[in-house]
Amino acid sequence: MVILHFDDHQGGGMHRSDYNKKLNKLIKTYKTFYDGKKNKKITESLFNLLDGIDIKTQEKRVDLAIKRAERNYNKFDHNNPAKEESSTTVFMLVKELLKYI
Repeated sequence: MVILHFDDHQGGGMHRSDYNKKLNKLIKTYKTFYDGKKNKKITESLFNLLDGIDIKTQEKRVDLAIKRAERNYNKFDHNNPAKEESSTTVFMLVKELLKYI
């Protein structure tokens, strides 16, 4: 969830049509845009933001996103993943991949 790089989203339903609006509101000040309706492509400018430093916390955004995703994931018992809103295991993959860069 790209939003976790910019916002401490802790769950609750978010319809996919609202996702683009929320993300674009968060990245507007950085003069970039995410077109999730047409091509869902991460542009170079957005990728650079994802890999950058958060101004408020002075932490790498990718580290913030991992911590936030891991916390959200750990709120659940994982008996019914369909009911685990805002929970993902992508952070596990990213943590593993980061070992190789």
